[in-house]
Amino acid sequence: MDSSRITPIDLRILHALQIYPRASWALLGEALGISPATVARRWARMKETGLAWTSAYPSRVRDGAADIAGAYVFASCAPGTALETASALAQHPEALSVELTVGERDLFITIAAPNRVALGEYLLGPLSTVPGLLSFDTTLLARLHLEGSQWRLRALPPDIAHNLRAAAGRHERVPPRRPADEVDQQVLDVLGEDGRASYAVIAAACGISESMARRRTESLLASGGITVRCDVAWEIAGWPVSTTLAARVPPERLPETVRAFTVLPEARLVASCVGVADLLVSLWLPSVQDIPRMAAAIAGRFPDTETRRWLTGVRAVKRVGRLLDAQGRATGWVAPFQPAAPPPQEEMNGRAG
Repeated sequence: MDSSRITPIDLRILHALQIYPRASWALLGEALGISPATVARRWARMKETGLAWTSAYPSRVRDGAADIAGAYVFASCAPGTALETASALAQHPEALSVELTVGERDLFITIAAPNRVALGEYLLGPLSTVPGLLSFDTTLLARLHLEGSQWRLRALPPDIAHNLRAAAGRHERVPPRRPADEVDQQVLDVLGEDGRASYAVIAAACGISESMARRRTESLLASGGITVRCDVAWEIAGWPVSTTLAARVPPERLPETVRAFTVLPEARLVASCVGVADLLVSLWLPSVQDIPRMAAAIAGRFPDTETRRWLTGVRAVKRVGRLLDAQGRATGWVAPFQPAAPPPQEEMNGRAG
């Protein structure tokens, strides 16, 4: 089998992992009607060749926390420097995703920071001093309505997808029993690079027992504290064209417009924002020819929506911490900027005394 190609069976495995990223090989094999060993072998090949990967991040970014320290940046570069500038930005932990684009700007950058102070310091400091970066517009994230972990390949029959969703939903969501601590952050760091990391791998990386690694991981998942997702190289997904719309929408129409975009199968990102735009939407489309069709559909349905930026991606350099090559395949990992864990409880109690 050509290691650079994806088969229909591979696509079904990837769709299943999008629904249930940490499902066991046995469960996936039973759901898909193939042996667990086949599922594991095919996943290993896709992961090793960078065609697919799993990652994790705090769910507060997804679920609309009261104070999300995130932003979207539309940047212009000096002639001939866009790729070099994008590659430099990709090494910044705060630059969660970096994409080379055509349109009014050369780069589309997703920024994440632990708090608003750190976000401001990054925008005014490291970001503004990257060589080749001439200027940029910023819109602050207000609420994330849809993001990449919710996008699906649609390779599975509806009944199999339904069964997998039911299996994934059997894990009861419970409130966290305690504040997150340093061990939780260490577990998240491991899962950030590999969302399917085994409990043995987590234990070794964090210096804890395997039983504790299991308890901590399951607690984070059960409380909804982390989101685990499966990603694929964009050129093999069947939706190879990425396009991003930043728009102004009348306040009274914003809820309706958000709902309309979140149900589009092409949508990977729908966010309410503050700044150069108050709505940002990213779509994956089958071809460049679909962009005018989508633009006409949006203009027809929402005639009072003012387009501020419409960018089309030509290469993703980084996606949610994952470094990518020209074909969108994973080549490396830069851990996103995470908030420092609070000191251990006993230390806090000692200070209080």
